[in-house]
Formats: sequence, structure tokens, C-alpha cells
Amino acid sequence: MPLHQPVYFEDVHIGETIPERQHGPLTIVDTVRWAGLQENSQHLHFDRDHVRQHNGLKTFIASGAYRQALLMRLLTDWIGPRGWLRKITVRQTYSTFEGDLMRFGAKIVDKSADPADPWIDCELAAKNQDDKQILTGHCRLILPCRARSRN
Repeated sequence: MPLHQPVYFEDVHIGETIPERQHGPLTIVDTVRWAGLQENSQHLHFDRDHVRQHNGLKTFIASGAYRQALLMRLLTDWIGPRGWLRKITVRQTYSTFEGDLMRFGAKIVDKSADPADPWIDCELAAKNQDDKQILTGHCRLILPCRARSRN
């Protein structure tokens, strides 16, 4: 049995939401791994004392690229291996601190009228455990069509 049920262009509608996904709480292990992967040695992502003293923050923060990668994982997991993430824009609106949860979601806001060009547009959002917005964005996804999948 497949782990993922395919999503088809014909089955989605404007106004529907993509199931949310939650990550966290954010730990130093998360930020150090991501910083190492990116070769990012900024103290913002791992040094509590340094960010308190030099940045006026309560503790270290998650990289914006890390949060964006979690969002893109939600999208690509939802569309499956036959879908495409065509375009994405993201705006980081608030920091994610040590101990924070991150909840990612998307809402379908537009859809092609032509099944030969099976795209959907989504509004993207993420919030923390206090329901404070941490990022917004938009994306275009290309979904498989049932008619083409039979050929």
C-alpha cells in the first residue's frame, strides 16, 4: 500500500487547504545541523549567550532557509512524485526561537481552467505556538491529471 495517496488536478478546488504540518519544538540540534549543512557559522543559530549579549534576543533562532525548507517539504510531500513545485516566494515575518513550534499550511486560491495546463496557486503561511505568523508566501504547483495518468 502506498504511503502517499496521489493528488490529482481534477480533485482539488479553490478554497481548499493542504493539510497542515507541525515541526518542533526547535532545538539546538536542529539549528546546528542546518547551520552545518549550509556552512553558516553565524552565532544567531546556535550561541544563546552571544545572541543575548550582542543581538538582544532571548535565545538563538532558526534559519529562514530551514523554515522555508520545511514549508517546501510540506508542499512536495502533498503533490507527490508526479507533481512539481513550479514557483515559490516566501517572506519571513517573525523569528522562530529555541523551544518554538512551527505550523505550516497552504490554501488553494486559484486554479487553471485548462486540464492541459494543470496548475494551482496557493497562499502559504506558518505560525508559531502562540498563533503568531512567522512567514507568508505564494506558490504555483503543477499537479498530475487523471486522464494523462492512464496513458
